[in-house]
Amino acid sequence: MTNRNGGREGRSRILWFLPIGLGVAGLAWATCLEGQIEKPVAAEPVKAPAAAPSAALPAAPLEIDPRKLAKAAIAGTVRDDKGQPIAGAQVCAIAANGLLDARDTFTPPCAASERDGHYRIEGLWAVRHSVSATAPGHVPAFYTRGDRPTRLDMVALAPGGEALGIDITLRGGGVEIVGVVKDLSGGAVEGAVVSAGGVFAGTGMAFATSGAEGQFSLWVAPGQPQVFARADGYAPGSDRGAAPGHRFELYLTPESVLVGKVVRASDGSPVEGAKVTAERGDTFFGGGGGVSITDAGGNFRISQLSPGAYKPSVTADDAFGMAAEQVVLGLGETSQSLVIEAHPATTIAGAVVVTPGGASCPQGQVTLRGGSEREFGAEIEADGRVRIPGLLPGTYEVSVRCEGFVSAEKYPPVAVVDRPIEDLRWDVAPGRAIRGTVTTAKGEPAPGLTVSARVKIDGGQASSHARGPAFGDSDARGRFELAGLLPGKYEVRAYTTGTPRPTPDKPLEVTLPEGQDLEDIRVELLAAGQVRGEVRDVHGNPVARAQVSLQAPGRRTSAMTGDDGSFHVAEAAAGEYRVSATRDGIKLRAPGTGDDDVQGVKVTVAADAVATVKLVVETGNGKIVGVVRDEGGAPVSDAFVEATRESESARGPGGALPRFFALNDRPHLTDPEGRFAVEELFPGKYTVRAFRRGGGETSVEHVALGTEVTLTIAPTGRLAGTVALKGGGAPQEFSATLVDPSSGYQRTDRFFRTGGAWSFAELPAGDYKLSVSAPEGTQDAEVSLGSGEERSGVRVELAAKVKLRGTVVDLEGAPVVGAAVRVSQGQVFVVDNRDLPRTDAQGRFEVEGAPVGLVTILVAAPRGAAAEYSQTVMTTNLAGGPEIELAPIRVAKQRVKSGETSGDLGYAIKLGAPAADPTQRKFEVALVRPGSPAAIAGLQAGDVIVSVDGEDVTGERRYLYDQLTRVPVGTTLRLGLARGVTVELTADTTP
Repeated sequence: MTNRNGGREGRSRILWFLPIGLGVAGLAWATCLEGQIEKPVAAEPVKAPAAAPSAALPAAPLEIDPRKLAKAAIAGTVRDDKGQPIAGAQVCAIAANGLLDARDTFTPPCAASERDGHYRIEGLWAVRHSVSATAPGHVPAFYTRGDRPTRLDMVALAPGGEALGIDITLRGGGVEIVGVVKDLSGGAVEGAVVSAGGVFAGTGMAFATSGAEGQFSLWVAPGQPQVFARADGYAPGSDRGAAPGHRFELYLTPESVLVGKVVRASDGSPVEGAKVTAERGDTFFGGGGGVSITDAGGNFRISQLSPGAYKPSVTADDAFGMAAEQVVLGLGETSQSLVIEAHPATTIAGAVVVTPGGASCPQGQVTLRGGSEREFGAEIEADGRVRIPGLLPGTYEVSVRCEGFVSAEKYPPVAVVDRPIEDLRWDVAPGRAIRGTVTTAKGEPAPGLTVSARVKIDGGQASSHARGPAFGDSDARGRFELAGLLPGKYEVRAYTTGTPRPTPDKPLEVTLPEGQDLEDIRVELLAAGQVRGEVRDVHGNPVARAQVSLQAPGRRTSAMTGDDGSFHVAEAAAGEYRVSATRDGIKLRAPGTGDDDVQGVKVTVAADAVATVKLVVETGNGKIVGVVRDEGGAPVSDAFVEATRESESARGPGGALPRFFALNDRPHLTDPEGRFAVEELFPGKYTVRAFRRGGGETSVEHVALGTEVTLTIAPTGRLAGTVALKGGGAPQEFSATLVDPSSGYQRTDRFFRTGGAWSFAELPAGDYKLSVSAPEGTQDAEVSLGSGEERSGVRVELAAKVKLRGTVVDLEGAPVVGAAVRVSQGQVFVVDNRDLPRTDAQGRFEVEGAPVGLVTILVAAPRGAAAEYSQTVMTTNLAGGPEIELAPIRVAKQRVKSGETSGDLGYAIKLGAPAADPTQRKFEVALVRPGSPAAIAGLQAGDVIVSVDGEDVTGERRYLYDQLTRVPVGTTLRLGLARGVTVELTADTTP
């Protein structure tokens, strides 16, 4: 029995670790979303299972360290899509287990297939594995079980056992990419594990090991793959480019290392076998966290980290804990030995059971949500078992997802006290299925697309929790299966996760009847042609690594230029596109144009034809050089430098742009004299920022090309204080976020049993907004920190959360039924809104535990509702309590329906300054394009729009502006202006 995620890591870690984890050791997490499993057929009408109470199940086995079990093996055959054996294919087994240290899964074991296609991989951990194969001329693919449509199936290995018949089919069309792995000095890195592909790339994984000169080659699907490299002693590196056509260069920086010991808070004794996770808290980009398992002495070591701020936390069967403060690691730095106190916790275990019949659910996830702001979850094992460790006392709501089956609408909550619970049971039902094929416009099979079925709601009815979306993948014959569905109406869509394909604009609406599956559904791709072209500068030199975008109303596809400046879009839906290009996030402009000019050229794509296009852009041969020094004038030899071109648009505030640490670029690191050079820059002014990724930074704005600049990194400071509850006491657990809006600097941390104490070390000077959130309440505060200042005693008293009530109505005042409502302190990020409160028949909603202060409210109407409404995102200040009644939230119906073309109005609104209050936003016209509908109507730069078609868009109603101004071509809008006039303009086609 193995656990996965005792506590969910933060989004900062997830966003970075997905590419690496999916490629090396994290595939099991993704397969919960992607895989399908074989299902028994229901013999009677399907309904969601009733909530199942705890049942007497055999006691779950104790947690066993996989490293102490006998090794296992996998064997099978690799064939092509015609059934012929492939000799010399590389087959790799990627372990996925929460009790294995990252070092245990660093290099996936691989074997080569023999002349008859047979392979055997020995010495494998007795855990779940994904198995992937690759061969010259073929696209990598994962093992899938049986003759059914899916992308990946996991293989569960028993101690000392051998899994036979793990056969893999490879289709042709693969291309070879080559490259080199280097360190920052340009020296070769030998023995690096290089990988590409994965679930989210739409293919299997390809692996290679870099040679003596750092060289490697991989066979991948055509497109623009991201290639990753890991090596002993280094943090991971990556590069993205065209395949074929780009020589990949992956630069690795010296690793930072986190070391320490886990002890029990009660007596200081070591905790063996605990999972220690280092969560990145200072950026979503530029590196992720890591995992280690403690040894008999409680010691842990997390290596291969990029410099940054990390919070280590520990989860064990009977313990949970966090470090008191983030650890800020510099380049190549190993931390002092930490001591993390683990407090008493416990474990729950149970099984997910298919009823009727009693079969086990072999794939999915169980999630627990309690009073804490953290979420706990674990994967369902192959035998249906689930084990979730590190739980604190409390009552937890349970959600279950078993792939291909129907969950209950609600499961009984689990009350955790101080002892393990080992006999829980959660029932799921078989459900029905929608099956069909994805074909090209010519009727040929279209493999490798993801197909989804989402409930279509009529009459504004709320979506049932048990009727969530289902996903499947089309196989080599284009077949797909969407299982675990209840009868009803569905919207079936196809989309791509890898190479862009011309998927239909509108979903296919189907009805799944009572008592039977729906067969022979056909999803047909749009007629398509090809686009070939090149991007060159005014001197005729190729522009490599440019992201070329083909945009049409409601549709976009892309490609990357190779090192010779050429690009190829293999499939683009027939129609007219505007082709433009960017590189490293910078829009590439035609010579003599500016940021407000329409860029690119138009091209018409015809079915079964090849269109050609050439883009000529400014020359990117600029250079900025300089030196980084500390406050005493000494050179800083470990600073990273980035240069970001400043916007010259009338829309923007100018100056510094939001921070972005690109993953794909070679890092610009200062030399021993503190000097640096940033090259291949396009014309314009730049903000140059220097930062020690372990703390400390500075920036200079409006730097011209050819300039030599000196950047001085001032001493970092420290902020510390306490969080208190109104009436006394402190929260057991809380999170805190510091943001400097003017620079974009941000740090987030979580604190556990600190008595309310919080602290942030190694902070640059700035004017910060501090946001604190706990189960008991929230609070925002503003605090300034000077250069090198040590500021303590900042006290934050939490304002209790409130019960928020309100009504959602349309513009005529009619209630909007079934709309999901979410209230949050920061930006809204929702993957699945099934668990959110929804409006009732009167449009009323109620949100328990809403934060106060500046909040964001998301209102999302049901997909497929008879009258589709625009998604509403509004900001407002909430004060008072314990109950607050909002003024009615008025939402507009979507004016641009699925498949319609959105019109162009010919003007742009000025962007607000980074530190501006969003509740005070005004819609000031920044520019009017000559000859556009706005120019013809008499709209002028500087005008402030206060109404659209008579609807007020100021103050609390400002969110209506975006909903009302996104209209189809030919729609006439009436814009009321602050200067007292109303102008009428008719939306035109996009230029």
